[in-house]
Amino acid sequence: FKKPKRKKSVKVAAGTKNVGGGFRRAGEMEDLSEGEEIILEQGDDSEDEEEIAVIEEADVEEDEAENDEGQTVHNEKVAKTLREKAIFQMAANGITIDSVEESVALQIFPKVAGLARHVHDNAVLKEKFERLVLADAELHGQRRALTRRVPTRWNYDLECLDAHFYFRDIIEQLTAISSNGLQAYHLTSEQWEMASDVQEVLLLFSDITKIFSVAKTPLVVDVLPTLETLREGLIAARDDEENNPANVVQVACHAAVLLVDKYSAFSGACDIHIVAIGKNLA
Repeated sequence: FKKPKRKKSVKVAAGTKNVGGGFRRAGEMEDLSEGEEIILEQGDDSEDEEEIAVIEEADVEEDEAENDEGQTVHNEKVAKTLREKAIFQMAANGITIDSVEESVALQIFPKVAGLARHVHDNAVLKEKFERLVLADAELHGQRRALTRRVPTRWNYDLECLDAHFYFRDIIEQLTAISSNGLQAYHLTSEQWEMASDVQEVLLLFSDITKIFSVAKTPLVVDVLPTLETLREGLIAARDDEENNPANVVQVACHAAVLLVDKYSAFSGACDIHIVAIGKNLA
Protein backbone atom coordinates (compact mmCIF):
# COMPACT_ATOMS: atom_id res chain seq x y z
CA PHE A 1 0.00 0.00 0.00
CA LYS A 2 1.04 3.58 -0.41
CA LYS A 3 2.56 5.29 2.60
CA PRO A 4 0.52 8.39 3.46
CA LYS A 5 2.11 11.78 3.87
CA ARG A 6 3.04 12.44 7.47
CA LYS A 7 1.69 15.49 9.24
CA LYS A 8 4.27 18.03 10.30
CA SER A 9 5.00 18.17 14.04
CA VAL A 10 6.02 21.51 15.52
CA LYS A 11 7.27 21.77 19.09
CA VAL A 12 6.45 24.93 21.02
CA ALA A 13 9.15 25.40 23.60
CA ALA A 14 8.42 25.89 27.29
CA GLY A 15 7.55 29.43 28.25
CA THR A 16 6.53 30.59 24.77
CA LYS A 17 2.79 30.01 24.57
CA ASN A 18 0.74 33.13 23.84
CA VAL A 19 -1.96 34.32 26.21
CA GLY A 20 -5.41 34.71 24.73
CA GLY A 21 -5.07 32.12 21.98
CA GLY A 22 -2.71 34.01 19.69
CA PHE A 23 -2.64 37.82 20.22
CA ARG A 24 -0.41 39.08 23.01
CA ARG A 25 0.89 42.36 24.24
CA ALA A 26 4.53 42.87 25.06
CA GLY A 27 5.50 40.89 28.13
CA GLU A 28 2.35 38.73 28.17
CA MET A 29 3.59 35.13 27.96
CA GLU A 30 2.28 32.02 29.67
CA ASP A 31 4.98 29.82 31.17
CA LEU A 32 4.71 26.12 30.33
CA SER A 33 6.48 23.39 32.22
CA GLU A 34 6.79 21.28 29.07
CA GLY A 35 6.75 21.92 25.35
CA GLU A 36 3.44 21.39 23.58
CA GLU A 37 3.26 19.43 20.33
CA ILE A 38 1.02 20.91 17.67
CA ILE A 39 0.22 19.04 14.46
CA LEU A 40 0.08 21.26 11.41
CA GLU A 41 -0.76 20.36 7.83
CA GLN A 42 -2.97 22.40 5.56
CA GLY A 43 -5.13 23.55 8.44
CA ASP A 44 -5.70 20.05 9.84
CA ASP A 45 -5.07 19.92 13.58
CA SER A 46 -5.61 16.23 14.27
CA GLU A 47 -4.56 12.93 12.75
CA ASP A 48 -7.40 10.89 11.30
CA GLU A 49 -7.76 7.81 13.48
CA GLU A 50 -8.40 5.61 10.45
CA GLU A 51 -4.94 6.49 9.10
CA ILE A 52 -3.11 5.46 12.28
CA ALA A 53 -2.96 1.81 11.23
CA VAL A 54 -1.83 2.75 7.71
CA ILE A 55 1.04 4.93 8.93
CA GLU A 56 2.07 2.45 11.61
CA GLU A 57 2.23 -0.54 9.27
CA ALA A 58 4.00 1.50 6.59
CA ASP A 59 6.78 2.13 9.10
CA VAL A 60 6.94 -1.58 9.98
CA GLU A 61 7.18 -2.59 6.32
CA GLU A 62 9.82 0.06 5.70
CA ASP A 63 11.97 -1.42 8.45
CA GLU A 64 11.53 -4.95 7.08
CA ALA A 65 12.31 -3.82 3.53
CA GLU A 66 15.80 -2.73 4.57
CA ASN A 67 16.80 -6.39 4.85
CA ASP A 68 15.42 -7.79 1.59
CA GLU A 69 18.25 -6.70 -0.73
CA GLY A 70 16.13 -4.31 -2.77
CA GLN A 71 13.43 -6.81 -3.77
CA THR A 72 10.64 -4.75 -2.21
CA VAL A 73 11.78 -1.61 -4.03
CA HIS A 74 11.82 -3.50 -7.32
CA ASN A 75 8.37 -4.99 -6.68
CA GLU A 76 6.93 -1.60 -5.81
CA LYS A 77 8.28 -0.03 -9.02
CA VAL A 78 6.79 -2.81 -11.15
CA ALA A 79 3.49 -2.67 -9.25
CA LYS A 80 3.24 1.12 -9.58
CA THR A 81 3.74 1.02 -13.34
CA LEU A 82 1.21 -1.78 -13.85
CA ARG A 83 -1.25 -0.24 -11.40
CA GLU A 84 -1.35 3.00 -13.36
CA LYS A 85 -1.75 1.10 -16.63
CA ALA A 86 -4.51 -1.07 -15.18
CA ILE A 87 -6.38 1.95 -13.79
CA PHE A 88 -6.25 3.64 -17.20
CA GLN A 89 -7.37 0.55 -19.14
CA MET A 90 -10.18 -0.35 -16.74
CA ALA A 91 -11.43 3.24 -16.70
CA ALA A 92 -11.83 2.96 -20.47
CA ASN A 93 -14.22 0.08 -19.75
CA GLY A 94 -16.19 2.05 -17.17
CA ILE A 95 -14.52 0.62 -14.05
CA THR A 96 -13.09 3.47 -11.99
CA ILE A 97 -11.80 3.89 -8.44
CA ASP A 98 -12.74 7.06 -6.59
CA SER A 99 -10.69 8.49 -3.73
CA VAL A 100 -13.08 7.15 -1.08
CA GLU A 101 -12.89 3.56 -2.33
CA GLU A 102 -9.12 3.82 -2.64
CA SER A 103 -8.81 5.03 0.95
CA VAL A 104 -11.09 2.25 2.22
CA ALA A 105 -9.06 -0.39 0.37
CA LEU A 106 -5.66 0.92 1.46
CA GLN A 107 -6.66 0.65 5.12
CA ILE A 108 -7.55 -3.06 5.05
CA PHE A 109 -4.17 -4.78 5.33
CA PRO A 110 -2.68 -2.21 7.72
CA LYS A 111 -5.66 -2.76 10.03
CA VAL A 112 -5.53 -6.54 9.72
CA ALA A 113 -1.76 -6.72 10.17
CA GLY A 114 -1.67 -4.08 12.89
CA LEU A 115 -4.29 -5.83 14.99
CA ALA A 116 -2.45 -9.16 14.77
CA ARG A 117 0.81 -7.50 15.77
CA HIS A 118 -0.71 -5.67 18.74
CA VAL A 119 -2.49 -8.78 20.03
CA HIS A 120 0.71 -10.82 19.75
CA ASP A 121 2.97 -8.20 21.34
CA ASN A 122 0.73 -6.94 24.14
CA ALA A 123 0.39 -9.41 27.03
CA VAL A 124 -2.93 -7.97 28.22
CA LEU A 125 -4.52 -8.03 24.78
CA LYS A 126 -3.14 -11.49 24.12
CA GLU A 127 -4.71 -12.81 27.32
CA LYS A 128 -8.07 -11.21 26.47
CA PHE A 129 -7.95 -12.69 22.99
CA GLU A 130 -7.14 -16.17 24.29
CA ARG A 131 -9.98 -16.02 26.83
CA LEU A 132 -12.44 -15.05 24.11
CA VAL A 133 -11.22 -17.90 21.92
CA LEU A 134 -11.72 -20.45 24.70
CA ALA A 135 -15.20 -19.08 25.42
CA ASP A 136 -16.37 -19.14 21.79
CA ALA A 137 -18.22 -22.41 21.21
CA GLU A 138 -18.74 -21.54 17.54
CA LEU A 139 -15.06 -21.90 16.67
CA HIS A 140 -14.22 -25.23 15.08
CA GLY A 141 -10.65 -25.85 14.05
CA GLN A 142 -7.07 -25.73 15.23
CA ARG A 143 -6.46 -21.99 14.97
CA ARG A 144 -5.70 -20.35 18.29
CA ALA A 145 -4.00 -17.13 17.23
CA LEU A 146 -4.09 -14.40 14.61
CA THR A 147 -1.52 -14.78 11.85
CA ARG A 148 1.09 -12.08 11.54
CA ARG A 149 1.46 -10.57 8.09
CA VAL A 150 4.90 -11.03 6.52
CA PRO A 151 4.91 -9.00 3.26
CA THR A 152 8.06 -10.68 1.94
CA ARG A 153 6.75 -14.25 2.30
CA TRP A 154 4.36 -15.94 -0.10
CA ASN A 155 0.74 -16.51 0.92
CA TYR A 156 0.98 -14.56 4.17
CA ASP A 157 -1.54 -11.98 3.00
CA LEU A 158 -4.00 -14.83 2.53
CA GLU A 159 -3.06 -16.47 5.83
CA CYS A 160 -3.55 -13.18 7.61
CA LEU A 161 -6.99 -12.66 6.07
CA ASP A 162 -8.03 -16.28 6.71
CA ALA A 163 -7.26 -15.89 10.41
CA HIS A 164 -9.07 -12.55 10.53
CA PHE A 165 -12.25 -14.05 9.11
CA TYR A 166 -11.96 -17.11 11.34
CA PHE A 167 -11.83 -14.92 14.45
CA ARG A 168 -14.15 -12.22 13.12
CA ASP A 169 -16.58 -12.24 16.07
CA ILE A 170 -13.73 -12.07 18.57
CA ILE A 171 -12.02 -9.29 16.63
CA GLU A 172 -15.25 -7.30 16.56
CA GLN A 173 -15.47 -7.61 20.34
CA LEU A 174 -11.86 -6.55 20.91
CA THR A 175 -11.98 -3.52 18.62
CA ALA A 176 -15.34 -2.37 20.01
CA ILE A 177 -13.99 -1.86 23.55
CA SER A 178 -12.38 1.57 23.76
CA SER A 179 -10.15 0.64 26.70
CA ASN A 180 -8.34 -1.87 24.46
CA GLY A 181 -7.11 0.98 22.28
CA LEU A 182 -7.80 -0.93 19.07
CA GLN A 183 -10.43 1.27 17.41
CA ALA A 184 -7.96 2.20 14.68
CA TYR A 185 -7.92 -1.46 13.61
CA HIS A 186 -11.68 -1.90 13.37
CA LEU A 187 -12.81 -2.97 9.89
CA THR A 188 -16.00 -1.39 8.60
CA SER A 189 -18.65 -3.59 6.99
CA GLU A 190 -17.49 -2.31 3.60
CA GLN A 191 -13.92 -3.30 4.39
CA TRP A 192 -14.97 -6.78 5.54
CA GLU A 193 -16.80 -7.23 2.24
CA MET A 194 -13.86 -5.95 0.23
CA ALA A 195 -11.47 -8.15 2.22
CA SER A 196 -13.63 -11.14 1.30
CA ASP A 197 -13.24 -10.26 -2.39
CA VAL A 198 -9.47 -10.03 -1.94
CA GLN A 199 -9.41 -13.33 -0.08
CA GLU A 200 -11.10 -15.10 -3.00
CA VAL A 201 -8.58 -13.68 -5.46
CA LEU A 202 -5.60 -14.60 -3.28
CA LEU A 203 -6.80 -18.21 -3.23
CA LEU A 204 -5.85 -18.32 -6.92
CA PHE A 205 -2.21 -17.87 -5.89
CA SER A 206 -2.17 -20.32 -2.98
CA ASP A 207 -1.57 -23.64 -4.75
CA ILE A 208 0.61 -22.01 -7.39
CA THR A 209 3.03 -20.53 -4.88
CA LYS A 210 3.27 -23.89 -3.15
CA ILE A 211 4.34 -25.44 -6.45
CA PHE A 212 6.87 -22.70 -7.11
CA SER A 213 8.34 -22.83 -3.61
CA VAL A 214 9.30 -26.52 -3.57
CA ALA A 215 12.91 -27.43 -2.91
CA LYS A 216 13.71 -28.10 -6.57
CA THR A 217 13.22 -25.27 -9.04
CA PRO A 218 10.00 -25.85 -11.06
CA LEU A 219 10.58 -26.70 -14.72
CA VAL A 220 9.35 -24.48 -17.52
CA VAL A 221 6.87 -27.20 -18.51
CA ASP A 222 5.22 -26.64 -15.12
CA VAL A 223 5.56 -22.88 -14.90
CA LEU A 224 4.03 -21.73 -18.19
CA PRO A 225 0.80 -23.78 -18.02
CA THR A 226 0.43 -22.77 -14.38
CA LEU A 227 0.76 -19.10 -15.25
CA GLU A 228 -1.88 -19.52 -17.95
CA THR A 229 -4.23 -21.11 -15.41
CA LEU A 230 -3.59 -18.20 -13.05
CA ARG A 231 -4.26 -15.72 -15.84
CA GLU A 232 -7.61 -17.32 -16.65
CA GLY A 233 -8.59 -17.28 -12.98
CA LEU A 234 -7.70 -13.60 -12.64
CA ILE A 235 -9.72 -12.70 -15.72
CA ALA A 236 -12.70 -14.64 -14.36
CA ALA A 237 -12.43 -12.81 -11.03
CA ARG A 238 -12.09 -9.45 -12.78
CA ASP A 239 -15.15 -10.04 -14.95
CA ASP A 240 -17.27 -11.76 -12.28
CA GLU A 241 -20.71 -10.23 -12.84
CA GLU A 242 -22.42 -12.66 -10.47
CA ASN A 243 -20.49 -11.68 -7.34
CA ASN A 244 -19.69 -8.16 -8.54
CA PRO A 245 -16.44 -7.53 -6.62
CA ALA A 246 -15.44 -4.00 -5.68
CA ASN A 247 -14.01 -1.87 -8.47
CA VAL A 248 -10.63 -1.70 -6.77
CA VAL A 249 -10.47 -5.51 -6.71
CA GLN A 250 -11.36 -5.70 -10.40
CA VAL A 251 -8.61 -3.22 -11.24
CA ALA A 252 -6.15 -5.16 -9.07
CA CYS A 253 -7.02 -8.37 -10.92
CA HIS A 254 -6.40 -6.63 -14.24
CA ALA A 255 -3.04 -5.36 -12.98
CA ALA A 256 -2.14 -8.94 -12.04
CA VAL A 257 -3.12 -10.11 -15.54
CA LEU A 258 -0.80 -7.48 -16.99
CA LEU A 259 2.00 -8.76 -14.76
CA VAL A 260 1.46 -12.35 -15.89
CA ASP A 261 1.47 -11.17 -19.51
CA LYS A 262 4.67 -9.21 -18.89
CA TYR A 263 6.62 -12.30 -17.85
CA SER A 264 4.83 -14.83 -20.05
CA ALA A 265 5.92 -12.82 -23.08
CA PHE A 266 9.50 -13.96 -22.49
CA SER A 267 8.51 -17.58 -23.08
CA GLY A 268 8.21 -16.90 -26.79
CA ALA A 269 11.83 -15.82 -26.98
CA CYS A 270 12.94 -19.44 -27.20
CA ASP A 271 11.11 -22.16 -29.17
CA ILE A 272 12.49 -24.86 -26.89
CA HIS A 273 9.98 -23.80 -24.23
CA ILE A 274 7.02 -24.66 -26.45
CA VAL A 275 8.70 -27.88 -27.65
CA ALA A 276 9.32 -28.96 -24.05
CA ILE A 277 5.69 -28.36 -23.10
CA GLY A 278 4.48 -30.22 -26.18
CA LYS A 279 6.63 -33.25 -25.37
CA ASN A 280 5.48 -33.20 -21.77
CA LEU A 281 1.82 -33.25 -22.83
CA ALA A 282 2.34 -35.92 -25.48
